[in-house]
This record gives sequence, C-alpha cells and structure tokens, in this order.
Amino acid sequence: MKEFLQPLDMRFTQCKLLISGQGFQHHSLRTVNKLLYSHNLCSKQGGLRMSDLRVKMDALAEGMRSNSNHIDADKMKSKICLLSLKFESNNIDVAKQLTTEGLTLTKRVAFIKKLSRTVDAEVFEFSTCNRVLFVGFDIDPTTLAQGISDIAKLPHIPFQTMTGSDAWRYLVKICSGLDSFIVGELQVMSQLRSSINIHRENNLIGTFNLAFFEHVISATRIIRKELGYTSSTESMLNLATTSLEDILSQRENVQSVVLGFGDMGLKAVETLQNLGQPNIVVVSRNPSESAKRDPAIAKTCDMISYDELNKTPIDADIVISTMRCSTPAYTENNPLPISGQATILDFSWPPSIEVNGISNEHVLLGMKHWIQVARNIDHSEYTTLMEKGDKLIENIQDRYMEALSNKNEARFRAFIYGHMEELSASWESFSSAHEKEIPQLGAFAREIATWICQQNTSFYLSELINHVNSTNRSLNSNLLAEVSRDVETSIRNLATIA
Repeated sequence: MKEFLQPLDMRFTQCKLLISGQGFQHHSLRTVNKLLYSHNLCSKQGGLRMSDLRVKMDALAEGMRSNSNHIDADKMKSKICLLSLKFESNNIDVAKQLTTEGLTLTKRVAFIKKLSRTVDAEVFEFSTCNRVLFVGFDIDPTTLAQGISDIAKLPHIPFQTMTGSDAWRYLVKICSGLDSFIVGELQVMSQLRSSINIHRENNLIGTFNLAFFEHVISATRIIRKELGYTSSTESMLNLATTSLEDILSQRENVQSVVLGFGDMGLKAVETLQNLGQPNIVVVSRNPSESAKRDPAIAKTCDMISYDELNKTPIDADIVISTMRCSTPAYTENNPLPISGQATILDFSWPPSIEVNGISNEHVLLGMKHWIQVARNIDHSEYTTLMEKGDKLIENIQDRYMEALSNKNEARFRAFIYGHMEELSASWESFSSAHEKEIPQLGAFAREIATWICQQNTSFYLSELINHVNSTNRSLNSNLLAEVSRDVETSIRNLATIA
C-alpha cells in the first residue's frame, strides 16, 4: 500500500515518449496488456470510492506497441545498427568486394534487396570513395554482419560497429566532414542524398526509416551553417597542384616519390607528369598488381614495394603520401626511409606520417597545413571548431528527440481522442438520447479525452467520473448516467484485461 500511494515523479510528457506508430482501433483493446492496473483502495476519506481504480499514464503509454522504436533514445540501440568499413591498406581487398561504387543501378538495387531478404530486415547501403557502410533496422549488428559476409562470401569483415544514437552521430560526422577534417568538396552529403533517393525510388526502405537519414541531412546543414562552412573548399587535388607548383618554381628536375597507387596516388602521378616531372618512383604493397590499375602510367614510373624502399632509402625532393592506414606508418620508431631535403605532402587521413617520423631536413605538409590553406585557420582554431561541432551535434540530437517527443504526444492524444469518439458513436443510439442532444455527444467525448490527456502521471477513475457527471452540457440525467457508466465500464474493462 505504501508503494502504491507514493507520489510519482515521472511527468506525463516523459511517458508519452514511449508511444509511437498507429493508434489502437477499438476492436484491438484486448492487445492493450499491462496498460492499466487496478488496486482496491480502502479510504476513510469521502472523496474516493471504497473500491477505486488508479490509471497510470506511463503504463498506458508503455503498452502502446509501435514499429518505430528509434524515436526513443533508450530503444534506438535495438532499433538501429550501423556497420562501417573505412578503406585502409590492410582491408582494401575486402572493401573492394563490398563497395557498390562502379556498379550499375540495377546491380546495386539487386544487391541491397538480396541482403534485406537474407537478414529479413530493411537495410540502407552507402558507398563512397573511401568507405562502405550499412545501416540496419530492427536487427542486431552480428546478424547484419553475418548476412553481409554470407552474400559477399567473406569469412570476416572488420566492421566498425555502432548502434542507436551513436550510429546517428557517426553519420552526421561523416556528412558534415567532422570525421576527416573540413577539407575537400561537399561530396558526401550529396552522395548520401543520392543514396536516399535510390532507396526511396526502389522501395528498399520504408518512409519512416528513411526519415532517419533526412534528420542526418538536416543536422549536417545546421552544423555547416553554424560553423560557417556552407561552400566547398578547394579539392585536395587543387591544393596539391598549387603546392607542387610553388615547390617546382624553385627547382627544375626533381626526384618525386609517391606512396600508394590507388585513386589518389594515380592522380598524384598524373599531376606530377602534367607539371613536367619525369622522375617518379611509386611505392605500393604489390607493384605488379598496382600497375594493372593503369599500365600506361605505371610504365612511365619506377614501381617498387615498401620492402624495397625500407631496404634502400631514396634521396628525394618531393614525397606525396596517399597511403590508407588506421595509424601512422612512419613514426619515431619507424622513420620514413627518405633522405635529402624533401618536402613531404601527406594527404592521408588518418595521417600516415608523424612529425617525429621524419628527419630535420624534411618539411612535412600534413592535414594541419591543408586545413590552414583551405580554410585559412590554424590547428588550434580547428580544434576549437571540432569541439563546437561535437557540441552542436549533441544539441541537435536533443532537439531531435524533443521534436519526436512532441510528435509522440500527438499520437497519444490521437489514441485517447479516437477511443472516446468511438464510445460517443454508441451513445447516439442510447434510448435515453434525445434528438437535440445527439449533436453534443461527439464534443462531449472530446472534452472527456481532453481531461484524460491533461492529467500528469495518473488519475483515479472516480475523478474522471466526477468530471463527466459535472458537465455543463444540457444532457438529460438518464443519458448522462448511461454515458458515465459507459466511460467507467470502458476503463474498468481495460483494467480487468491488464
């Protein structure tokens, strides 16, 4: 009894967060298990009946089932999972078998449909030049990862895994550029929007789940606007070309070394050649395989392996790193095997070369440099921007959840109003209802629903019945008594089912 009578701190609006999806139909009341509970309250006070019913609003809210759990922060973990694979040197072969870049639209759609059927869940697929990611709804990360492995015939894929709000934040960071510095063109957000359209137009994901990504796009716009970056910076290629032109204006024939021969490495070689530089050494893990990417350009370069570079350091003037690695490849314990007064352009992210991984003769132009050139800010200012960006994401997420809370409150109200409207339809057929009273019954039902929705955490049935009986509407006493009994019976039936 003590536990039953203690005050409840939870506000009504908090409990409404638990509600979403479509409201219950009148015929489905039996599915409302555990919505209400009754307790015989023996009271010496005159205000309550000897046997009264206490309706707990949070229990009512919790019982309303939904197919949209990701509107609740606590439920998002089980609702949404994200698997991401960023291309690095140690996983590039796996990544190539997963990315849909280069596939025709028909093949991409077929792949996504097959994956969705395999895991029996809606799946969103998104591939860029440096990562591939999957977002699954109503599925756990392990099941989704296994489904992808089965289809791709890859025994183990080193995915980075996130669930719930962490997945949302991760996507916002990717689209806003906060995950890999604000350098380069606004490509990712455009690519995500394109992917959203593909999933929508081909019915790969339902409208509700697609709204999750629309919130990502919206958050990205807010972040870029707040940080003051609503236009594209120069592309990395343009930045590299400008820097190389400055270096070459002071020297003529230079020895260049390009680390990596992927897309960026290939463009670096082309840029050097366009600037009239013939002496280029390309370093890759497997030179013979790398050469197949562009045999014509490969023939104009000296193709060597990293092992060969480590055994025989090169005297170079320019080093361009396009390596993909999760941690720096060249550090104090493993210095860059380059001699001479070289200028090193590190375009890798994360960085492939640490400051203490080069000699005193070297000049390192890493991401700190490119940020300053692209945005005219120094690294300390950038760090401040990153902190501001993280705070913005947190605030946006809070507003997102608040908006969903308001939306859920509307759904809760719709359920209550709908239920009372259905009751009022039966009141019109009561023999005690006079013709002039019938037009009032719908409005009366809405008044009753309004009273219920205005309660905080709980109410006693006697309070509701007192409200019904004290109406100012001109209803005859017999009709009012029948309406009062019908409302009470309806609530008590729910309590009995619970």
